[in-house]
Amino acid sequence: MKGRRVELEVLYNNQNITTEIQDFIDSLTFTDNLSGQADDISISLGDRERRWSNKWRPYKGASLQVSLKISEHWWDVGKVNRKLGYFEIDDLSMNGPPTKVSIKGTSIPESTSLKGEKKSKAWEKTNLKKIAEEIAKKNKLTLHFSVKENPAYDRTDQDSQTDISFLQKLCMDAGLSLKIVNKSIVILDETQLEAGEAVTTIFRTDDRIKDYSLRDTLGNMYKSCKVTYTDPKTKKTLSYTFTPKNPPPTSRILTVNEQVKSKKEAIELAKNSLRNANKEAVTGSIRLAGFLPVYSGQCINLKDFGAFDGKYLSTSIGGSLGSGSETSLELRKCLEDY
Repeated sequence: MKGRRVELEVLYNNQNITTEIQDFIDSLTFTDNLSGQADDISISLGDRERRWSNKWRPYKGASLQVSLKISEHWWDVGKVNRKLGYFEIDDLSMNGPPTKVSIKGTSIPESTSLKGEKKSKAWEKTNLKKIAEEIAKKNKLTLHFSVKENPAYDRTDQDSQTDISFLQKLCMDAGLSLKIVNKSIVILDETQLEAGEAVTTIFRTDDRIKDYSLRDTLGNMYKSCKVTYTDPKTKKTLSYTFTPKNPPPTSRILTVNEQVKSKKEAIELAKNSLRNANKEAVTGSIRLAGFLPVYSGQCINLKDFGAFDGKYLSTSIGGSLGSGSETSLELRKCLEDY
């Protein structure tokens, strides 16, 4: 990391303002989340000349697109290594002295009704992809759907829920991740993400590490999951119990009573339910000096951490630039046999 230079490229409402803004930036922070939370960005500007709090003042709802350029040496031209994505400004503040202006943005467009507007609708004879396509179309977003098994529903109810909370619940139940990024709804299969190759290895002896915390917990873990459903019309009962090859050392059994129409559906529901319950068993946080060009959803190997060695899924990547650069990682160990 030594000798690296990090520069920014900033588009405001699709206009390149890099030259105008670069000399005023005191710091920039961002968070890239895999699922459950929006990505965000925050830029702090020095404003002694009162430009950014007056005629150059950004407007709420305006778009920001930020990329990081990283070069190995100061004399390199540099290239775009990390696009932080599309954000809409949702918060402006000023403080001092000296006067500083803070600009914050979110990856969920405020021009959509994804959040903040509760809706009710009965969805019948459909599947997750069709629901996501309809919600994306209504909100003028595109859909990226990368899933092996597309969950089907005889009926599912959006009961006074926002579009995003409704979709999030469906994805969580199916063991999928949901992300809003670059004006797109992105749905990914976590088992496929965890099966991917690690993009880098972090060693405990790495001198970039500022601090780390790793945890292995047995609380709320289950040995197996039993799915049972009795059809109210036929009175027939479907039952299936899933136990992974290397279950946690506990006798607890997770019981699920939800509608399934076949043994295949029962197997998938049991696996997904147990995965959701157990996936936070081994987690970690690592803070590194410098910038690590990694995205949430990519895998990272940990080495020389003893019993905590292994492959981890990055669930959140945080970055900060200012007087120095820093990367923070939130990780969970990849599950096996789920």
